[in-house]
Amino acid sequence: MKKFLLTTAMLFALCVFAPVSLAAADPAVTLVNPSENEPIVANNLLISVKVTQAGKLLRIGAYELQQKSGAGWAIVKTEELEEYDKKKDDEKRLVSVMEESFESKGAVSFFTHKVEDIAPGVYMIRIDTVDADGVVLFGKEYRILVKEKTEEEAKVFETQKSGTSQFLQSLLNKLFKN
Repeated sequence: MKKFLLTTAMLFALCVFAPVSLAAADPAVTLVNPSENEPIVANNLLISVKVTQAGKLLRIGAYELQQKSGAGWAIVKTEELEEYDKKKDDEKRLVSVMEESFESKGAVSFFTHKVEDIAPGVYMIRIDTVDADGVVLFGKEYRILVKEKTEEEAKVFETQKSGTSQFLQSLLNKLFKN
């Protein structure tokens, strides 16, 4: 009976404390852009991180999620993400598209970096707060969903403006030009 209670107590402690330790994000570091798990339509990633404490050392990486596809590897599409999570570790990999280091200088600092020519799919941004020796103190991963532009979205920018919107645009141009 003692073993059962001890085992139950240990399992309970693991269930309570493990998620807290695994999700240890630095409270002074925030991913501003792009938003996690919100699909974006773009051919680049503009990564922006806000740091609210001077002297923080960050290691920021962006990775493309890939899965085994026949004899090769293919980027994970947003609709395949659930299947990807169920795959074994040897059937998936991360391919680096950007790795940078950053040190915050003031009370509020921003890191920005633009990753060009990305394909539609799922990406992961990892932000680690490290010490001077490179030991990770805090870390957090964010999944970014990049969708392909649909025909309807492409047509939005090609459509002619209605009379009302054209009138408002010309009125605003006249008011604020000089």
